[in-house]
Amino acid sequence: MTCRAGSLAYITNQGSNDVSVIDVQNNQILATIPVGKAPVGVAVSVKLGQVYISNVDSQTISIIDSKSNQVIKEVPVNGSPVGIALSPDSRVLYVADWYADKILVVDTASLEQREITVGKAPAGLVTSVDGTRLYVANRDSNDIAVIDTASLQILTRIPVGAHPFGLALSPDGKKLYAVNVHANSVSMIDTATSKTTAIAVGDHPYCATVSADGQYVYVSNTQGDSVSVINAQQNKTIATIPVGGFPEGLNYDKATQKIYVANWGDNSVSVIDASTNKLVESIPTGLKSRAFGQFIAETAH
Repeated sequence: MTCRAGSLAYITNQGSNDVSVIDVQNNQILATIPVGKAPVGVAVSVKLGQVYISNVDSQTISIIDSKSNQVIKEVPVNGSPVGIALSPDSRVLYVADWYADKILVVDTASLEQREITVGKAPAGLVTSVDGTRLYVANRDSNDIAVIDTASLQILTRIPVGAHPFGLALSPDGKKLYAVNVHANSVSMIDTATSKTTAIAVGDHPYCATVSADGQYVYVSNTQGDSVSVINAQQNKTIATIPVGGFPEGLNYDKATQKIYVANWGDNSVSVIDASTNKLVESIPTGLKSRAFGQFIAETAH
């Protein structure tokens, strides 16, 4: 294989128990990697050259070597992992246990695990830019828990709309976006003051991603088969883009300035051109694609 540098997307396919690896420079599938049962969450570490996958039914974390595209370890966890996120330095992996209302804190070197009790049905996770805070969307508590990552104590809870699921942070860390599934809205949270602003989006929104300049937020609408585009300065939806069936996870790729959207309903990834807000391609993947988390990263081969 010739050497190249570019973005790769790791798409979890919950129905086929595997991960599709997409080269986003040409939108080609490079590999399909078998993992545990019912993979959902994704977290990519360029620093470690590893990809972490949460397998809810097998109660494991699959660790993929991003050079060989092979699973190098299956880590049993005490619970049913869904949401997953890495600290900025890749030393800690945070895993949301959907059923036991807790967060698992995993040392990526030793794989030792600790636990934090949070709200009901924790889903999306994201760390602050400096790594000192972990934000947790508690779906059935209708709030966001803010956790001090040093003490593993909950600092505050921020009420949001009904059933928050996905989370996204602006590049400067000043704005946190919580996607409220049953409220058909996104809560924009000022991370300094915890003040919230509700922004209307489409039907049953699920996940969000933010452009590299922080000017736009993209939200998947699972029952609208669409992506809402929010102007982050105006705090309002300015466009709605049709995509594949039942879209869930989505990420903005800085290199190509495109948004990649995993479609659970039709086993595909939709590609949106951020400069035109138009759907430009559909990539077939595995069964029931979810890609919940940060699934795109700059890598080298």
